[in-house]
Amino acid sequence: MPRREKIPETSAKRRDGYHHGDLKRALTEAALGLVNEKGPKGFTLREVARRAGVSAAAPYRHFADKAELLAAVATRGFIQLHDALGAVGSATDPSKRVIDMGRAYVLWAVTHPDYYQAMFGAETNKGDHPELLTAGERAFDDLLEAITRCQDAHVLPSGDPREVAGPAWSLLHGIASLTIGRDLTHVGIRDDPPALADRALSALLFATSH
Repeated sequence: MPRREKIPETSAKRRDGYHHGDLKRALTEAALGLVNEKGPKGFTLREVARRAGVSAAAPYRHFADKAELLAAVATRGFIQLHDALGAVGSATDPSKRVIDMGRAYVLWAVTHPDYYQAMFGAETNKGDHPELLTAGERAFDDLLEAITRCQDAHVLPSGDPREVAGPAWSLLHGIASLTIGRDLTHVGIRDDPPALADRALSALLFATSH
C-alpha cells in the first residue's frame, strides 16, 4: 500500500494560531511594529495577523477587535513607563525628584514612540479596558507621589497634589508628543527633550511655590 505523503507541519502551524508558540505576544509585537510604521490608525487586524504569520482569524482568539489589541499594547507601555519612573532615585531635594522624574518620562517616551502612540491614541478608550486604565493610573500616581513629597517638605504649598501633577503631566506629554511628531524641530527648537522637561517643570514648580 503506498505511503501517504506527510504534509509539512510548519506551514500549518503558522496558519493555525493554536499551534503558534505565544500567539498573544506575537500579535502585540506585530501591532507594535505596525504602530511604529503607520500609526495606530494606519493598519487593520488582518495586517497584524499577516505580520505575525498567522491566519486572519487567529487574532480573535485573544482580542475582540483591533481596539482591544491596541489596549494590550498600551497597557504594556504604561507598565514600562511606570518602571522607568519608579527607577528614578530619591533626591535630598524633593523638587529635584520631580524634575528627574520628568526627564525620565520624556526620555522613555521619545525612545519608545511606538508604545507612546498606542498609549495615547484616540483609538483606545481607557474606560473600556480596566487593565489599561489601572496601568495608566499607576504611572500618574508616580508623579502624584513626587508632588506630594514636595508638599510634605513645604517646597510646594499644601492642597490637592493633582492641581500640580495635572499641569506637570500635561507639560511632559506635550514635550513628548511634539518631539515624537518632530513638530519642535519644524519650528527651529532643537533642544534635548529631557532638558526641555527640566526647564518646563522647574518653571512650573517655581510658579507654584511663589
